[in-house]
Amino acid sequence: MKKEQIQVGCYTIIGDRNSQQDTMQYAKKGDDTVLAVVCDGMGGMSGGERASKTAIDVIFKKFADDFPSDEIQYTEWMKRSFVEADEAVASLMDEAGNILHAGSTVVGVLIKNNRMYWASAGDSVIYYMDAQGLHTVTRMHNYNLRLEQLLNSGKISLEEAKKESMNGRGEALISFLGIGGLPLVDSGSQAVVMKQGDIVILASDGLYKSLTMVQIQAIIEESGGNMTIAAERLCKEAWRLGEAKQDNTTVIAARYNPVVNI
Repeated sequence: MKKEQIQVGCYTIIGDRNSQQDTMQYAKKGDDTVLAVVCDGMGGMSGGERASKTAIDVIFKKFADDFPSDEIQYTEWMKRSFVEADEAVASLMDEAGNILHAGSTVVGVLIKNNRMYWASAGDSVIYYMDAQGLHTVTRMHNYNLRLEQLLNSGKISLEEAKKESMNGRGEALISFLGIGGLPLVDSGSQAVVMKQGDIVILASDGLYKSLTMVQIQAIIEESGGNMTIAAERLCKEAWRLGEAKQDNTTVIAARYNPVVNI
């Protein structure tokens, strides 16, 4: 059996919800390039499902038909694919011909050999685990982020920021696919150079709302380098340990395991 340089595993659960609004996909080009994307839909049962699926379809069609040969363009390509997905989701209509007003978060990684590029819009998450442990790559594109920026610039006080963030208002998203114009997309300023055994995790918010960073790292470490097992265990443990009604939870896990020619 041929050894894969980039090992990928994925898993998803519906949790305690009535519908599955997460959509995920990964695809390869040759032996050295992988694109992985997780989208978490919003906007009612059918709206969220359509939004996340539409976003995935747009992004992976561009991967199949319009992927740059020059690696220096990868980050901008990811951003452009997100913008096109935003436009497609914002244009969705219901059966009566009215704008659907659905949306979706998105996180994506492109791995070429040992170099990882990433992009994010919304509050899904990318984790990276190396010899130093697990850390978060992305930030949450919610009202709390805007409040933090206003606080740091001295435009509001700490008391004002806390008041504005109360009753869940701080978690309201300020950027996501379908918002129209996609005001905020984060990406790395340069490629992350992966070392042997490094792991990247893409997940919808059902994961981090149920598991701590310590728990996530422990589950990955106990999976023995098997990314399929890691993704499945993360989702199932999130459901088992979650204290509230479990949201849809989706995980894609990828491990860099270079082929050594002897």
